[in-house]
Amino acid sequence: MKKVLFVFVLLFNAVFAFAFDVNMNFGIEQQKSVDGYQQYVGKSFYVRPAYGRLETWKKSGFEYDKAYDGKTFTISKVTVKDVTLNDKPNKEITVMAVEDGGKKKIKFKGYEEVSVKVSIWSGVKQWPLIGWMPIVFVEPFNEFKQKHMGETITHEMVKDQYEVVDVYVGPTGSDDVSLAMPMYTVKNKRTGEKVDCPYTKVKETPFQSALKGSYKTALIKVEKPEDVTNRYGETKVIQDAGVDKYSYNDSIVDITIFGTKEQFVFVLRNISNHSLKIIWNEAAFVGLDGSTSKIMHVGTKYSQRESDQPATVVIKGAKIDDVATPTANVYYDEGVKIGYSTIGSGWKTKSMLPKEYEGKEAGEIRLMLPIQVKDVVNEYTFVFRVYYTYDHPELLNAEKL
Repeated sequence: MKKVLFVFVLLFNAVFAFAFDVNMNFGIEQQKSVDGYQQYVGKSFYVRPAYGRLETWKKSGFEYDKAYDGKTFTISKVTVKDVTLNDKPNKEITVMAVEDGGKKKIKFKGYEEVSVKVSIWSGVKQWPLIGWMPIVFVEPFNEFKQKHMGETITHEMVKDQYEVVDVYVGPTGSDDVSLAMPMYTVKNKRTGEKVDCPYTKVKETPFQSALKGSYKTALIKVEKPEDVTNRYGETKVIQDAGVDKYSYNDSIVDITIFGTKEQFVFVLRNISNHSLKIIWNEAAFVGLDGSTSKIMHVGTKYSQRESDQPATVVIKGAKIDDVATPTANVYYDEGVKIGYSTIGSGWKTKSMLPKEYEGKEAGEIRLMLPIQVKDVVNEYTFVFRVYYTYDHPELLNAEKL
C-alpha cells in the first residue's frame, strides 16, 4: 500500500500544478507547517462516504448524510492547535466551511498523527487523520476528470478497446484498500459493456475476462525400456466431455490417461496374454521443479499415503479405473479456530500446475507406472507438457498468442 501511495503522490505532483496541495484522493494533504493549512481557505470541496478502510468521519465532529450529495462547500477557516491525544503530542486541524449558494455550515477536524485507543468496554477508538478525511476538492478533481474522460484503454494481447466514460472517487471493491482512490468506468467499444475499476488497475481489470485461462497438460510421449515389444506404441488424443484424454497402447496395455490440477486419471486395460501387476510402491511423480514424489491411488487413506501400498493385479482382458496423486502434494490443513469451532480444517491437495501465469510453456511433469508382466517390470513413464490455454482465444490478437 505504501508503494501505491508513493506512486500516486509522484503522479499527481508531476501531472497537476494546482494552486494548493491535494493528496491521492483529492483531499487535504498533511502540511509541514501550521501556515501550510491556510492554502485551503477559499477552496471548494464535497463530502463523501468513507470508502477506504482507514478513512472515517467518526470523532471528526461531523456526520455524513446523503443529504450532502451533490452539494459543495467552501472552506472559510482552518485552525491548528497542539493537543495531547492518548498521552502523546499531536496537532488538531479544524476545518470550517459554508455551503456554496446556501447558508449551511459544517465543521470537522482531523489529526496529524495516528492515535488509537483500545477499551474493554467501548472497543477500538481511532481518531481521523487530516490527510485521510473523506472530502474531494472540486477544482483538481474536475481537472483530473476532464483530462481522462474519453481516453481509449488498450491491451497488446486483447482485440477489444475500452473508452473512459466516467471518473469518480469511490469504493474499490476491496477491503484491503486503506484510502479511496480515483475510479474509472470504462465501456467496451464493441459490446457496450461497462466495467468499474480503480485508476491503478485500468490497464488490467477490463481485460481480465478476455485473458482468463488456465494451465493444462498434454501427453507428449511415453517412455519405456528398449527391450519391450513395440517400444513406443501408439498415442492419440481423445475428446471426451470437453476434456482432452490421451490414448496409448502397445502389446501389453491400452491406457487412456489425462492430468487434472491435482492428479492423473486413467483407465488401464490389460491386452497381453498374461496377468499384470501395477507396483504402486515404486510408482513416482516428477514435478515442474524436478522434485520426485511417491504417488497414492484409489483406496489409499490420506493418513497412510507414505505407507506400503499393495500391488494391483489386472488379469488378461480386464481393466482398472484409477488415479495417481503425488503424496508430496497431500497435506492436512489445521484450519482456523474461531471460538470453540475450527473452520477450513481437513485433508487438501496442492496443484501439480502453476497457480499464477508463468508463461505459455511451464515445463513438463512425469508419471512413472511400474507394470510387471511375469517376472519383468516395465517402467512406463508418461511425459506431460504443461501449457497455458486461454478460455476465449477469439478475443485475443492471434500474433500475441
